[in-house]
Amino acid sequence: MSFIQIVDSEGVVLDAPFWFPEDQELGSEAYAVVSILGCQGSGKSTLLNKLFQTNFLIADKRNFGRATTKGVHVAKCPQNSLLVVMDVEGGDSRERGVSGKAFQSRIAGFASAISDVVLINLWFHDVGRTEAASYSLLRAIFVEAAKAAAEGGAIKTLMCFVVRDTDPSYTSEELKDILLQGARDIWNTIPKTGEAVDAKLEDFFDFDLFALPHMQYESEQFENKCKELKDHFLQESHPKFYLRSEYSKGIPADGFAAFSKNLWESVYENAEILSSGDVEAGQAELTAAYKCEEATSDILRDIAKETSKLLRNLEDGEKISNLGSKFRDLVNQCLTRFDNAVSDVSSNALVSRKRRELEAIIDTSLNAVFVKQLQVLRENALSQFKASLSSEEVPSDFAFFTADSMFVREAEDSIRPGSDWSYNTERTDLQNTMHEISSRRKQLIAQQIQAAQQQASALQYLQMQQAQMQAIQQQQYGGSGGNWNFGAAYRPPETDVNISVGYQQHRTSIQISMVPDESAGYLGPGGFTAGVGPGNLGLSFNINI
Repeated sequence: MSFIQIVDSEGVVLDAPFWFPEDQELGSEAYAVVSILGCQGSGKSTLLNKLFQTNFLIADKRNFGRATTKGVHVAKCPQNSLLVVMDVEGGDSRERGVSGKAFQSRIAGFASAISDVVLINLWFHDVGRTEAASYSLLRAIFVEAAKAAAEGGAIKTLMCFVVRDTDPSYTSEELKDILLQGARDIWNTIPKTGEAVDAKLEDFFDFDLFALPHMQYESEQFENKCKELKDHFLQESHPKFYLRSEYSKGIPADGFAAFSKNLWESVYENAEILSSGDVEAGQAELTAAYKCEEATSDILRDIAKETSKLLRNLEDGEKISNLGSKFRDLVNQCLTRFDNAVSDVSSNALVSRKRRELEAIIDTSLNAVFVKQLQVLRENALSQFKASLSSEEVPSDFAFFTADSMFVREAEDSIRPGSDWSYNTERTDLQNTMHEISSRRKQLIAQQIQAAQQQASALQYLQMQQAQMQAIQQQQYGGSGGNWNFGAAYRPPETDVNISVGYQQHRTSIQISMVPDESAGYLGPGGFTAGVGPGNLGLSFNINI
């Protein structure tokens, strides 16, 4: 399965409504996110590929010493459509140098804030060395945790230390104790506000440790350990299953891209504030950022649920009446919720910008519903147009105008007031389709008229041929002086024999039949009057002039 670069090496986040094609179809179902952080060249991408069957780029001899993963890459786990795996640029990239630390801290904070599980990949010889790259990344992670905790909005994250090339003389518990002590020391240096002031590190993180032997020299043991770690993610029945609901950030699939983009900008602001060195002066900015982020997250989660509901209603092919008014009321409610949530920091310039960004994200989400509504309206207008054409009394131009007017009227009613949405593309497509249908109908009618004319011509030709044949017969049998017909019938007395003679169209016919005489009782005692008379002889003679 291919990966997607959602943040490039310059820090530009992918601007797309959805990162994966199935995001919109999955709707409000929440993704589980696993990210990996660590120093460059420590085998992060290789480990993810082994655990989740992804295809992240890995370093080779030709690019040794250079960052293979730049920015943030994401991919889906083939064995779980709701599992997103995030590969993050190394924390000590030589290409970025000292100036790249802020960028790397930003990436680390972003990945940890969105993840259910964070894998900290580090070498065994870096355990206990607080100046190592992995320890510097912990600070960025803890800053995001303190931000979420400031207003009581923190959700626990599972942090799993993956120690590479371990010394078997150290137990996993010993390594875990050393790493936890260093993590607590870092946590105590993080500036905090609100409910995070008196909080402990364990209030926001659960910890685990997985020791891996050398990948090359102990390859068999390494593969077995990777299999064990993989089961922690993919086997729900495992006693230490990692992807538990308590770690889920509840980010819906169809709002994942929008939420991530907003989070990326928020992490950038926090990195700028903390990098200024004046922590006390930045407390107001941090507090405003925390409250804006918390309010935005709650609102976007509700918006994702509402849009999924509307999209499901449209799947049945029924339009949503007064959709534009519904959008207007929904946006106003969301912005009012945001204003109330940040009322005590509303004077901060950051709040106004965050409000505009929130409205833009909501607008993007609702636009997907608008586009779906236009598809339904187009099909409805097309059905009415076809129904009108089925009646010969309705001109095609009138049917076209009626269907187009209906589409425009209902599309206008679906636009959110104040937005820049347009239905021009869908209207043009509808008009082109109706023109094509009308053109085909005219061609069909023309073909029917032509066929009728051909049939009439053929009938006229046959009639002429028949008349000519009759004329020839008349000439052959005595000209055209007239036609005469003759018929006679005779029954011999006291018999059942009936003889009939006829002459018609220059042909003579004689017919003899045995038929009982049903009227014998009326003709005398002998059953038949002797002789030939009016009672037993019938004549007919016709002359056509």
